[in-house]
Amino acid sequence: MANEENEVYLTKIQNLLPSHLLVQVPKLIPHFQKLEALVPLPKELPDLLKKGIYFALLQSVVRLLNRETDPLLPEIVPEYKELIRTIIETFETLKPEVESNWLEECIQFGDKSAYHWEWKHFDSKELF
Repeated sequence: MANEENEVYLTKIQNLLPSHLLVQVPKLIPHFQKLEALVPLPKELPDLLKKGIYFALLQSVVRLLNRETDPLLPEIVPEYKELIRTIIETFETLKPEVESNWLEECIQFGDKSAYHWEWKHFDSKELF
C-alpha cells in the first residue's frame, strides 16, 4: 500500500476508533508510513479483518510510545508480522460478524502484545 492510502485508510476508520486512539491518529501517521514499508499488509483482506489489524497495530504503537519505547526498533518490527498473522488466523477461525466485539478484542490484543514485546525484548533481559 502506498503511504497516501494508509493516511486515507486511517482517516477512513478514525470515526470507528475509541477516543483514546482517535486523538493519537495525527501522531501515528508517520509511524504507520514507516511501519507499512517494513511490514506490508497482505492485499485483498476482508474489511472487518483489515480494520481489526489496524486497530491492533494502532493500539500496540500507542502503548509502546506511551511506555517510551520506539515502536520501530529492530527487535519490535518482526513482532508486527506475528501480530498480523495471529489476527488473520483468529479471524479465519472465528469468522466474526460486524456487530461482534471483534474490533475491541483486536485493540486489547494489540495492547497486550505491546506489553509482551517490551517484556520479552527488554525487561526479561534486565531480570536475568
